[in-house]
Amino acid sequence: MTIAIRTWRLLGAALIVAALVANITGHVQAGDFSFFDTLGYFSHQSNILAVIVLAVAVRYTGKPRPLWLEYARATVATYLVIVTVVFWTLLGGFEAGDPYRWSTLTMHGLSCVILLADWLLEGPRKPQPLARAWVVLPYALVWITVALIRGATDGWVPYPFMDPKDGYLPVAIVVGGIVVVGLAIGAGLFRLTRWRVVTPV
Repeated sequence: MTIAIRTWRLLGAALIVAALVANITGHVQAGDFSFFDTLGYFSHQSNILAVIVLAVAVRYTGKPRPLWLEYARATVATYLVIVTVVFWTLLGGFEAGDPYRWSTLTMHGLSCVILLADWLLEGPRKPQPLARAWVVLPYALVWITVALIRGATDGWVPYPFMDPKDGYLPVAIVVGGIVVVGLAIGAGLFRLTRWRVVTPV
């Protein structure tokens, strides 16, 4: 089982990398690639973090893992759940004629499945305290702050629900709701460790 999970992590990371490369290459070929804009999307950043977390976790497959890695795994899984839900609900899913359809599906669906399955297959030795669920928030809050500052200064808005054209109250309500839901998801993942398939020795 240890070998299977290690392989799962490597293949999952490879698939996400392929999707990221395909997406970025497509933007370059279309002439609309901007390093800070394209990689500024939370979906891109979350998938990049997923690759890093999976790659690091390979080394600890079947072994005790440091607490920071468990928190990182839960955090990235939480982010990808949010990315997937937001994409298919608030953003409406695929656009007509989306030239990046398979990479879009991977970055807004399959990567979420991979990280959730990875967490459930080999979670921490014991459920994490709910009082620590806040660890899933800092990175996301920094990203939100940077995105809002950019929207107010250079006009770049990553997602329609973050556009302050109608004022910041609607933005605060939607973003605040997403943050609360994210915290709840993180707390849920902290407790889901009881269903792990492989227990670290």
